[in-house]
Amino acid sequence: MASFVYLLLLVSFLVPGYAQIQSSDQAYISLLISQRGLDFVKDLLINKAISSIVPLELPNIEKSAKIPVVGNVHMVLSNITIYEIHVVSSYVKPGDTGISIVASGTTCNLSMNWHYSYSTWIVPIEISDSGSASVQV
Repeated sequence: MASFVYLLLLVSFLVPGYAQIQSSDQAYISLLISQRGLDFVKDLLINKAISSIVPLELPNIEKSAKIPVVGNVHMVLSNITIYEIHVVSSYVKPGDTGISIVASGTTCNLSMNWHYSYSTWIVPIEISDSGSASVQV
């Protein structure tokens, strides 16, 4: 909670603003948000989002298929973990209804274990293999 208050104070110093009181005793506050302030908050939000989701463990993926001549093949990807996300470029786009943050050129590194096995009616022996992999997407 204290870090959120510090963030608000820091952003309020970076964003120029002004207040004006009208003669009809109705007060209002007007705020000018600069592109520099938006870029600062965008970078802060992207870094916070990445640090809050990494490492991310994904559910196992299992698939079985019947392939002619080969037979039944069972494939499993397990322990899928995203351990790094890198954002090459991003920009913030203010609009009438809100602000959009767009990230492009984003890559992530993940690791996983894989396993497959297959059996055929020709040879009643099950053939299988397994291992681990590191992947960049």
